[in-house]
Amino acid sequence: MPVSQRVTRDSRVIFSQGDRSFTVKDVIDWATVRGELEPIWAEFMRVVECDRLANEQNLELDDSGLDSASIAFRYEHDLITAEETERWLDDRNLTLSEFSEYFARRYWGEVYSGKVNPTERRYRAGSPDEKDLFLVDLTLSGDLDRLADRLSWRIAARATESTDAAEPVAEARAHFLSRMKIGVEELADWLAPLGRDMDWFDDLMRTEVAYQRQTNSLVGEKDLQRELISMRLLLTRFEIEIIEVDSRDAAAEVFACVRNDGMEMSEVAEESRYPFHRSEVLLEDIPPDQQQFFLSVKAGAMVEPIPRDDAFQVCRVKARIEPTLQDAAIRERLERRIIERHFSELVSKYIDWRILQQTAE
Repeated sequence: MPVSQRVTRDSRVIFSQGDRSFTVKDVIDWATVRGELEPIWAEFMRVVECDRLANEQNLELDDSGLDSASIAFRYEHDLITAEETERWLDDRNLTLSEFSEYFARRYWGEVYSGKVNPTERRYRAGSPDEKDLFLVDLTLSGDLDRLADRLSWRIAARATESTDAAEPVAEARAHFLSRMKIGVEELADWLAPLGRDMDWFDDLMRTEVAYQRQTNSLVGEKDLQRELISMRLLLTRFEIEIIEVDSRDAAAEVFACVRNDGMEMSEVAEESRYPFHRSEVLLEDIPPDQQQFFLSVKAGAMVEPIPRDDAFQVCRVKARIEPTLQDAAIRERLERRIIERHFSELVSKYIDWRILQQTAE
């Protein structure tokens, strides 16, 4: 790939705040300092190695699977025509060839079954070509958008504060050094492969401090209790037993055995050799068109068979559990909702997106 295209891709502005613009490189370097990039990079290196080995062995791609993945991507991004797809790619300095190659890499990353020994090299030590290909995958996977969203929250938080406190910034720097297991005298060398200096790093720490300060102020007990009241129904937890069958008739038979004959779900599954498992799910995680099924049954009752692709699931609700703040998972979800709502409002006020972002997860 020509160097000019790589530079253009790396320097693309994603958003701005006031008179300051933030590029793809800004997002990636921030994520590197945060430690959020390395897990994504490690998976990318594994996928690249799977792709290399598959091509080396002349394995055949599943063209229909690649077509399905491409169509699903276009549907998700509301790209109806080929022209819209090309324009979307061009806005991000990507080509149709890179678009196709991305799905091929992802395919081999999922299905290649041979022994894989990916290169163990951190992002900062990656070659320019590796980093450029990584950026292609970051963009098409949506990870770049998610990372940009998280950075925008911090930039928006900083924009609301008039002064910077020196002590919290020093603590943030010390926390980073401890996490990376390096001394302050080594920090400049750590930043060098990114092309960054100490002033940039300290500015990033000020941004992080502003974000953490606001985050901590948002999730007091009273805030969580108010959020819980408004979300109580959707955060109801269901303990369910599930049998998977291959036809509606089989589902009806299982349904009758449990409801009419009083058999346990596990017994029916064992006798019929159907897949069986237990799980817990919150109402808001159930597809909207199925939520009423669960709300309408009491603990111990059956839910009408649910279609799943070419099969059916027969579910029994073992228990319904009201949400409480003592439940760590519920507490975490409430905190996330409060924080996301607050920073979404700040971003709408302070951040100017150059390219429309997908919603952060």
